[in-house]
Amino acid sequence: MFFKKDIIFMDYASGTPIDKSVLKEMNKFFSNNFFNPGSIYSEGVYVKSVLEDSRRDIAEFLSARPKEIIFTEGGTEANNLVIRGLVSSWNNKNKEGIPHIITSKIEHSSILKTCIDLENKGIIDVDYINVNSDGVLDTKELKNKIRKNTILVSIGYVNGEIGIIQDVRSIAKSIRHYRKINKSELPYFHTDAVQATNYLDINVQKLGVDFMTINGSKIYGPKKIAILYKKLEIKIDPIITGGEQEFGFRAGTENIPYIVGLSKALSVTRSNRKIELSRLKKLQEYMETLLVKNISNNFIINGNNSDRIPNIVNLSIDGLPNEEIVLRLDAKRIKVSVKSACNSGDHNDSHVIKSLRDLNTQSIRFSFGRNTTRNDIDYVVKTMSNIINDMNKTKEKYL
Repeated sequence: MFFKKDIIFMDYASGTPIDKSVLKEMNKFFSNNFFNPGSIYSEGVYVKSVLEDSRRDIAEFLSARPKEIIFTEGGTEANNLVIRGLVSSWNNKNKEGIPHIITSKIEHSSILKTCIDLENKGIIDVDYINVNSDGVLDTKELKNKIRKNTILVSIGYVNGEIGIIQDVRSIAKSIRHYRKINKSELPYFHTDAVQATNYLDINVQKLGVDFMTINGSKIYGPKKIAILYKKLEIKIDPIITGGEQEFGFRAGTENIPYIVGLSKALSVTRSNRKIELSRLKKLQEYMETLLVKNISNNFIINGNNSDRIPNIVNLSIDGLPNEEIVLRLDAKRIKVSVKSACNSGDHNDSHVIKSLRDLNTQSIRFSFGRNTTRNDIDYVVKTMSNIINDMNKTKEKYL
């Protein structure tokens, strides 16, 4: 069991608990094998070998080469390294004009805010591609936006708020076609696969990506450790400078316990994927059926008409404030969220839901994990129904 019995946790998309087998592997390197992998004495050499074994195992999992795996402190840093590192590298070679980047309106804040920051400083041009009412990218618009100075297309594999799966392979194919026709190595293609790793194929060769981000905190591994896959031939500049760790792309002593934990978490995820995919899909369908039967207000299940990962149910409920519902659920020991945890300090509605429609832009996200059961869902939906019925009695104060 991950949690105390008095908690029903339904916010796995924000962060997962560390798997016991992962923690067991990590504990080997906190007190006994604490040595710096840059040291040349035998203990340091051993720790260095553990680092490179982990890198090799992760590379094999992704169908990549070990030198294409860069460890960073988190997914946000990895995403920044792609964008800022590539922009810096391009600017060093091109003294005229500014580079162009394409992304979508529903990307994670580490992508959007980085692009907005660089755009506001006049360092890059950006096109933000629209999505339809289910969150699916307009691939035709994306193709039409590619220019000669487009250096990067960054599209998330899975949206962490509504669970929508983008057709990464198709996007990669369009980019390769553009390169071939224009005899260019640009643009490169990056996907943030943080929310996809538990449930989808992340073979970089099959996906056709040049960069990919994976985060330990979403796969029952430790927080503050992530991977940036970078195709070996691509040149980027570091954004954290100092030592020559991580092939010169990320200075700083490598966090061996966390890297070992991330490698183990990926291994466990690979073993559990098919079983969890099937189990959680049944729970997702079960919850949505119960909601239809038990919730009195009109509501929208965001993204349910398109391909989704199986552990997210995102609702927009008519006439009632989402934060009030979430706080009332919390009082009943149910833990859910209103948007991505990275945006929880922003009191505006989710930018993702706003991109889907003009009205009813508030939402509540339920996300399941390895510990979620049908009994949990029964209790959650029953509690939700009671809360909504109670709130409807004093609905005037919310309007």
